[in-house]
Amino acid sequence: MKIDNDCLVGLEYRMFDADGELVEGGDEEGRIEYLHGHEEIQPTLEQALGGAAIGAQLRVDLPAGEAFGDYDPEQIVVVPRDEFPPDAEIVPGDWVEISLEPEEAREQGLDPDEGVEMRVVDVRPDAIYLDANHPLAGQPVTFEVKVLSVRRASAEEIARRELEGPED
Repeated sequence: MKIDNDCLVGLEYRMFDADGELVEGGDEEGRIEYLHGHEEIQPTLEQALGGAAIGAQLRVDLPAGEAFGDYDPEQIVVVPRDEFPPDAEIVPGDWVEISLEPEEAREQGLDPDEGVEMRVVDVRPDAIYLDANHPLAGQPVTFEVKVLSVRRASAEEIARRELEGPED
C-alpha cells in the first residue's frame, strides 16, 4: 500500500541541523505515527511522503524558516530580574517556563493556562533576556525518514485524531 490521505503512517526519522548535526530522532525517539493529509507533520515533509510505500527511505531538505518558522527578533522578551526567585541560578542556554497574562496568551493563540518555554539568552543584574523562538527558527533542516508502516485509518481513528490530535 502507498501513502495517501487518511493513511496511518509509521515513520522512523532523524532530523539534522544546517551543520549536519543530529538534532532529533534515531532509535525509539525517532519513531512517530501520523495521519497523512491532516497536517500532523510539516507540510513539505508530508508532501514528499505522498505515494511512498513501506521500506521507502527519503531525504527531505527544508529551507531556512520553513521547518520552524523564520527567526523573529520580536520574540526576545526582557523580564525584570526580580520576577524570578532571588536564589534561582539562571544561565544563558537554560530553558524556563513563563506564564503569560490570559489576554496576552489569547492574543498569541496560546492556552492561558499553559506556560511558554523560553530560552535564556542573557542574564544581567536587572533583567533576564528570553527568546521564544524555536532554537532552529530561521535555519534549514534535513529529515531522513524511513517508512515503517502504512495502513488505511478507520473512520473512528480519523475522528479521534481530529478531536484529540496525534498520540505521538
